[in-house]
Amino acid sequence: MTDAVLVSITIVPDEVRGDELRARIASARATAHHSVSHTRGMSAIACSEARVGIDLEAVRPRVMLDRLARRSMTAAELASFAAGPEGDRDERFAQHWTRVEAYLKAIGEGVRAGLRTRPPTGWSVVDLDLVVPHVGAIAVEASEVVVSIGRQAGMLTEHPGTSG
Repeated sequence: MTDAVLVSITIVPDEVRGDELRARIASARATAHHSVSHTRGMSAIACSEARVGIDLEAVRPRVMLDRLARRSMTAAELASFAAGPEGDRDERFAQHWTRVEAYLKAIGEGVRAGLRTRPPTGWSVVDLDLVVPHVGAIAVEASEVVVSIGRQAGMLTEHPGTSG
C-alpha cells in the first residue's frame, strides 16, 4: 500500500458527555480534518490529514422506509436494495445512509448537497463493524485508507483495518 491515509477513530459510549466529550473533540481539532457523529448509545470522532466524514446510526424501524430509499438511493442502489432479503432492510438502509452522510459531512455540505450525491474517484468509503444495533461508515478523500479505531469494551467488533 502506497501513500495510504491514516484515519484515527475514537468510539465512545453514550455515557461520555459534557466536558469529557468536549475535551476529546477539542483534541481532534488539532488534526487537519475531523468529523463527529452521535447516535443513540454511541459517539465517534474521526481524525485525518485528508478530508474525512463519519456517521453512525442506531438501526431502527423506519415508518416510510421505501420512500426514504427512493429519495436517497440511485436507481442501481434502489434495485439492489429491493432485491435484498426482507428481514434486514432496516439495517441495510441504515448502512447505506451512513455511507451517504459520511461523504456529505466530509465535503462540508450535509444533506443540502443532495441525498444522491456520491464520492468521485479518489475517495474511499469504509463501513465500520460496530456492535448491534449500530452501523457506521467513514468517507475519506484518499484512494487508500488505513483505519485505526480506539476500542472501548463492548463498542466494536473486530475490524479489518484497511480499505482501498
